[in-house]
Amino acid sequence: MAIGPTSTSIGGSLNLGQTAAQPLKLSVGQMLSVTVTKVEGNQVNFNLAGRSFTATSQQSLQAGQQLDVKVTQTKPNVILQIQPRTAPGTPQPNTQQALQTAYRQLLPNQMPINQGLQQLVQFSQTGLLPSNIQSHITSLLEQLFKPSTQTSAKELKNQLLSSGLFLENQLGKTQKPPTNDLKARLLQLLQMTQQTKASDTTEMPKLAKLLSQTLNRITLQQIQAIENPNLLNIQLPLQPNPYIDEMEIDIRRQAKETPDFWEVIVNLTLSSGELSSKLMFMNDEISLSLWADNTNLEQRVRAGLPELQASFQQAAIPLKQVFITQQKPENHPQAQKVALIDLHV
Repeated sequence: MAIGPTSTSIGGSLNLGQTAAQPLKLSVGQMLSVTVTKVEGNQVNFNLAGRSFTATSQQSLQAGQQLDVKVTQTKPNVILQIQPRTAPGTPQPNTQQALQTAYRQLLPNQMPINQGLQQLVQFSQTGLLPSNIQSHITSLLEQLFKPSTQTSAKELKNQLLSSGLFLENQLGKTQKPPTNDLKARLLQLLQMTQQTKASDTTEMPKLAKLLSQTLNRITLQQIQAIENPNLLNIQLPLQPNPYIDEMEIDIRRQAKETPDFWEVIVNLTLSSGELSSKLMFMNDEISLSLWADNTNLEQRVRAGLPELQASFQQAAIPLKQVFITQQKPENHPQAQKVALIDLHV
């Protein structure tokens, strides 16, 4: 594949003119990803580092296809060598079998994370726990996410990172257990429970079972993410509260056709019903649709629309439209799931 105003086919490589490539500041050995946007015969358009280029190729390519390339030459022209690519995160047969075995073993003995946290609160209120365990539970609960109108994108990212799904990934990078990771805290608490003599309190076996079931749920989510990293589904651990029971976040992107767009769906299970919102970002503008599963909740949402629009304006975020829909938001059929964070367990 060759690129540039004077493109010539070079098999499995991209030949980019020095003038066109100058803003990219490439170096030999650098690995890059390019996305094919259009194919007509042997003429190929693709995006690299936010810029559009044209190439010729004898290879069979399709719009939307992503290629890994390696910089093998920078002068006089830039040569990008196409690298073999396998599906990211696809387990090998033996690994797949081990994951399925673990999945079957964990599935009957697990509970939703936020349900486990709610029961942990109840344990802490019995007054029957040893002081060290009581203190650990109190500290753990205080660190859980408390959603509010003041929540920033950075805070939300930190909460996702500490949700327990990425513990082993972080350990592999730093060799040091993170202090606020939910799975790490639950494992520490389980160890403390197991080291406490059962004769000291009758609550220990019950607490150990609760912790194991909650940890199993996190492990199940990790297994699902390993099997299909682009279908990562996070139920964000929340500090027990009387308003929000569950929060689920889904992020997707449509890049096969123009215009490119992103969409985010957030589903909230509230004490007053289910609320779903869909945010679409396209052409540097945001469109927002909201749906409630009952009339009372819908009326509350409708009454809050002026304040919501004002918050977008104050944050200097261009809002094209915001409206209430009668049908629960669904993903665009061409949008593809986006893994929030690379996960390795």
